[in-house]
Amino acid sequence: MLEFTPTLRALCGIMSVGGFEREAVREAGRLFGDAFDSFSVDAGRNGIFRKRSAKSGPHPTLLLDAHFDEVGMIVTDITDEGFLRVTGVGGIDCRLLPASRVRVYPKGRDPLPGVFLYLPPDLAKHGEKTPDNWNRLLVDIGASSKREAEEAGVETGTAVGYAETAETLLNGRIKGRAFDDKASAAVLLCAAANIPAEELAYDLVLVLSSGEEVGGGGARTAAWTADPDLALVCDVNFAVTPGVGGDEGGKMGEGPVISRSAVTDRSLTRALCRLAEAYRIPYSDTVEPTSTGTNASSVVYVREGIPTAVIGPPIGGMHSKAEVMDPADAESMIRLITLFLSGARPEDAPPAEDESSAEGEPPARDGQETEKEERHD
Repeated sequence: MLEFTPTLRALCGIMSVGGFEREAVREAGRLFGDAFDSFSVDAGRNGIFRKRSAKSGPHPTLLLDAHFDEVGMIVTDITDEGFLRVTGVGGIDCRLLPASRVRVYPKGRDPLPGVFLYLPPDLAKHGEKTPDNWNRLLVDIGASSKREAEEAGVETGTAVGYAETAETLLNGRIKGRAFDDKASAAVLLCAAANIPAEELAYDLVLVLSSGEEVGGGGARTAAWTADPDLALVCDVNFAVTPGVGGDEGGKMGEGPVISRSAVTDRSLTRALCRLAEAYRIPYSDTVEPTSTGTNASSVVYVREGIPTAVIGPPIGGMHSKAEVMDPADAESMIRLITLFLSGARPEDAPPAEDESSAEGEPPARDGQETEKEERHD
């Protein structure tokens, strides 16, 4: 049985800066592939786990997506003094980087520790600000010349990632790098691996997709190939923290966040919410009237259209070297997704201890539904 926190730690130990996902998902396959019927890597650098239902009869295909690429950097030049110039891959705020520890990943060699140069305030000129563009940032790996850096395997195009590792904070919360979106990947791996095939209501295609931080192309490729009947896109959302209000995300410790958006399928979203409410699983929702900022926009319009819902745990400090989350939110999300995978219905939920055994009818659903929608409601 997979457990969330060890699974997350294992995934965060794999470097997967955008553009370098192929070896990253292969390592994930080596770690977790035995829990599934098959694992493969496609030409789009997606890692694809498959698990078939052992129930008799045909089953709809459910796509489970969590992107595996993480924000990071790439070397653009090496100075004569041996310092590395880099630029961001994905959305990174340059102001966070001075004095930050990083790892540089020469191809075929062990990672090199490095640190962004930092000008002490005692030496800063009057009015000089923290560097806010990549041209003013340099990474020190200890090399004394360009030749020495190159002999260590560094070249233009070498990946650079945050060096932070997961640590436990008070109240069981954890901080680390790449929780966006390896927290969701860990949730999906736990839910899909742990549910017995005899209980599955779907044939599963679990995708650790590439390129979300740079446009979302990997999920589009995987969705086209899988041709699923419906999809759950799982991606982290903003946590309520100083400066981030409740209308922009969810509170840590109060369950996953479910998106209500013009992109997501209303029927499937409603089904998730009703299931959570019936089984008393905490969740919050967020209104995103246009794009959800996730792979949903890449999946929903593939082929003739794929009904898609978006759910994910809230995290603080997104895209930083020290993202923060509450594993309790991931555990709630695992429980909800496991119920969904089993085909559980709200009316089958046991009554609360302080309620009578008689359950009221679930609320009526609005509007006409497509054949695909009827499969998942």
